[in-house]
Amino acid sequence: MKSQKSFHISLIIYFLLGIFFHLSCLALEFPLPPPGNDVVGTVKTAIVRDGEDFSDIAERFNIGYYELFEANPGVDPDDPPEGTVLIVPTQYILPQELRSNMVLVNLAELRLYYEPKDGSKVYVFSIGIGKEDWATPLGTFSILEKIKDPRWVVPVSIMKFRQSIGDPVPKVVPPGPDNPMGNYALRTSNTSLLIHGTNAPEGIGRRSSAGCIRLYPKDIELLFHLVDVGTPVKIVNDSYKVGWLNGKLYLESHLPLFEQRMKFGEDVTPALHLLEAANKLQLVNINWDKATKAAKDHLAVPQEVQK
Repeated sequence: MKSQKSFHISLIIYFLLGIFFHLSCLALEFPLPPPGNDVVGTVKTAIVRDGEDFSDIAERFNIGYYELFEANPGVDPDDPPEGTVLIVPTQYILPQELRSNMVLVNLAELRLYYEPKDGSKVYVFSIGIGKEDWATPLGTFSILEKIKDPRWVVPVSIMKFRQSIGDPVPKVVPPGPDNPMGNYALRTSNTSLLIHGTNAPEGIGRRSSAGCIRLYPKDIELLFHLVDVGTPVKIVNDSYKVGWLNGKLYLESHLPLFEQRMKFGEDVTPALHLLEAANKLQLVNINWDKATKAAKDHLAVPQEVQK
């Protein structure tokens, strides 16, 4: 009788753990930090399994490919040695522009933030964005339409491109596994710009789209049900963020997109200016050598920059 009771308890524990694991895979969700703090989450580690590459590991932790690449310099992303311990960048400085009931996209981070109306939590989603010739537009928009099982009406530019590489597509792709929009889509007030799912999850955390914003299938399903028509959408391109955690000043640095690297090179003065502006009220002692190194390293996780 005792062993049977223990067996049932074990089943309950496994069931609850399964629920927790399923929910934890849906999105990265954090309570909003207390006043005066801007940092959420904690940095994790992952051990590379046999046959895994960075896309596999990124999907396992519900983050994007490129942020994992940034956080682990020197590791081959296509063939990381089995047993290698990787940094999983799941700690974030919340963007200063984020507001309640707002979708905020930061292209440089390849991340989307959403803070629900009640202002108690924040969701962080990794995304795929537009390729260099199909850049995702900056600006302020709103959710115009929510579409379940969308059809993909292929733009003429994409049809011509696909024909040029010998991979033609029909004018309209119906819902289903061959549809690159996945099962859910949010059309914005820039009607050619959609936030949608994908049938190619390895493209999350990369410049993988023709301008639209892609999410993992489970993430777009969650976001689809969280937001309403009319929800504001703001798209920015900020390589550097600064914020406070328990009285300490932090810098989070991401490698600028290719276009910005070509234009500005290795200039990190924007990051240092952000630190100066953030420090006007609290006046902590910044270690500028440490700050400059953190800006140049582009490790995708918050770095404390005080002496």
